[in-house]
Amino acid sequence: MDPFTAAIELMPRKYEAALKAHEAFRPEELRLRVGREPSLLYGGREHFLSVGPPGEDELVRILEKATGASLYSAAEAMRRGYFCVGALRIGICGRATSGRAGSGFGSYTSLCIRMAREHKGICPGIADRLCADGFANTLIIAPPGGGKTTALRELIRQLADGGRRVGVIDERCELSGGAFDLGRCSDVIAGMDKLSGALLLLRSMDPQIVAADEISAPEDLQAAEDVFGCGVGLLATAHAADREDLMRRRSYRRLVENGVFSRLLVIRQQGGKRSYELEKIA
Repeated sequence: MDPFTAAIELMPRKYEAALKAHEAFRPEELRLRVGREPSLLYGGREHFLSVGPPGEDELVRILEKATGASLYSAAEAMRRGYFCVGALRIGICGRATSGRAGSGFGSYTSLCIRMAREHKGICPGIADRLCADGFANTLIIAPPGGGKTTALRELIRQLADGGRRVGVIDERCELSGGAFDLGRCSDVIAGMDKLSGALLLLRSMDPQIVAADEISAPEDLQAAEDVFGCGVGLLATAHAADREDLMRRRSYRRLVENGVFSRLLVIRQQGGKRSYELEKIA
């Protein structure tokens, strides 16, 4: 099922016609905020719908539909602030049950439903350039919502269809969700943390390249260093607008200084279109 159609099926029926009127624009996100009009994100900005704002009860019903009438089944993921259903990633905001991260929510105020899609043919020629003189470990960077996961998914497909064994750690089930095409030579571990997934892939699947989305936690950085130390290629994503932005964060600066990554793929957006620029890390 198309991700946008899947998102509409979760919504109150009163939103259906207004949402379908935007279908041709291939929205990337659907945002619902209690007391405010819903919006769709595409073309680099939010487009608000002229329909009634949702109440918290409607947000709860959406979450119940998404979890098969069992919020309890997704409680562990929801404590992290999001969970995935097929090609949908549902982010959550609200009142936390305590002041600590990971405590869960006692009430809900916002939902962000991100609709993952395949975009075959984007970043043309990048995979060939990465492999021109042996694979160069690459970090894909862009601000949140900038298309990192989409680019990573497409590069995995291109590399795997080109005959390279790509081991994919799909911790949040976003890369492979909805049966996306990750290429004929890819092997996917879904729902496992990056450090455990990296060790399993290295032991059991003999990958030439390991790919992972959004390395940020200390354990993710350790996984990247472990893969690098085994002589296996690494392809990953991180939140940053450019190289200078990336290097402001000590954890990423350590990876660069230790030579874990030698190239950046910088995604920039202008006029509603994305560009893909490959840069060497000096």
